[in-house]
Amino acid sequence: MTACRVCGDHIGAPSYEVPAPALTSSTTLLDVPTRVYVCGVCGHAQSDDIPDIEAFYDTGYRISLSSENHDQFFAIAADGTIIYRTDHQAALSLRLLDLPKSASILDYGAAKADTLRKMVAARDDLHPHVFDVSSDYAAAWQGWVPEAAQATYTVPETWQKTFEAVMCHFVVEHVADPVGFMRDVHNLLRPGGTFLFSVPDVAGNPGDMAVADHLNHFSQASIVHALTSAGFEVETVDNTSFPGAFFVVARSSAAALDVPGTSAAAVEAAKQARDICAFWDQASVKLKDGVERYAKRKVAIYGAGFYGSWIYGRIGQAVDVVAFLDRNENMKGATHFGIPVLSPEDLPGDAEALFIGLNPLKARAAIAAQPWLERPGLDHVWL
Repeated sequence: MTACRVCGDHIGAPSYEVPAPALTSSTTLLDVPTRVYVCGVCGHAQSDDIPDIEAFYDTGYRISLSSENHDQFFAIAADGTIIYRTDHQAALSLRLLDLPKSASILDYGAAKADTLRKMVAARDDLHPHVFDVSSDYAAAWQGWVPEAAQATYTVPETWQKTFEAVMCHFVVEHVADPVGFMRDVHNLLRPGGTFLFSVPDVAGNPGDMAVADHLNHFSQASIVHALTSAGFEVETVDNTSFPGAFFVVARSSAAALDVPGTSAAAVEAAKQARDICAFWDQASVKLKDGVERYAKRKVAIYGAGFYGSWIYGRIGQAVDVVAFLDRNENMKGATHFGIPVLSPEDLPGDAEALFIGLNPLKARAAIAAQPWLERPGLDHVWL
C-alpha cells in the first residue's frame, strides 16, 4: 500500500510495473524498476521516489546545459520554421499571467530560466527573480538577473509574501510532496498573487506515465484538488495551448477553501490513467516482438527524446542501432548513448527497420509527412 501524494488516500497494487532500467526525463537510465500507482479518489497517478532525489537534482539533472543554446523541439510552423519550447512558453506565460507594470516575478525551479529571460526581453519593466535546488545553472542567470534576486538551495526569508507572480514550468511533476510545494509557493506570493505552472498532461502525452523522475502524473481533477488543498483558487487549466501539457493559473486565497471530494472527473481520470498504463504494457510486448525479428540486424530509432530513449533502453543490447533520427537542429552532430543523431533525411541506407520513438498520438502523421522514410524494404515498428 502507498499513500496518494495529493489526497492522502491509500492505493493498493501498482497499475504499471516493469523491471529496470528506468528512464528519466533527461534520458538517463536508472537501475530501478518503474512503478505507477493510480488513485481512484482524486484521479492522480504517481511513481515511486527515485534514489537519492536531492543529489539527483543538485548534480545529476543538468537540463538544457549541453550547450548554451540548447532547447527542446516544440512544433513546426506552417512556413516550416521550427518552434522551440521556451519561445512558446514565454509568449504563453505572458498572456496567461497578464502581469501589471513593474511586477516582481519568481521563476521557482528555474534551471537556466530561458523562459523568464525571454519574458523579460519582451517586458523590460518586469523584476525577475530565480531559484533552483542546484547551483549548476547560476552562470546562465548572470548579466540579466540581479545577484540579490538569485537563490539556490534555500529561498531567502525576505522573499516571503513579496511576489506578484510565481512561475514553475515543468517542475511540480518532480516533487515528492506537491501540495506542500504549492503551500510554499503560496507563502511567497502577495495576497491575491498569481501562481502559473505547467506540468505534463499524461492524456495528451502518454510517455509521461513511464518517466521515472516524474513522480506525479496529474489530471485536471488532481490539479484542482492539490491547489485547493494549498490555498489557491483555480482560474485556468489549459491543456490546448501547449499540447501534451497543462498550463494552470491560480490565485492565492486568504480564506479557507473547500477541498473537492471524489468527482466524476476524478473517476474518469483514474480510468484513463489505468488505460495508459495498459498501453505501456502492450508497447513492451511490441518491442519484444521487434527485437526477436531484428536481433543483431541494423535498425534506426526515430526520436532522440524520451520515447526513442525508452525504446533504446529495451532493444539496444539486442539489435544494432546505427542512428537516432531527430528534427531538432540543436542535436545535429550530437551522439545519444554513443550513437550518432542524424536528420531524418539522412537515414542510413543499411537500416532494415525504423523503430518509431514519438508520441503515439502524433507518430503516424509525423512519419507520413516524410516520404523519405517510406522507402522500399524499410519496416516500421510502432509502439
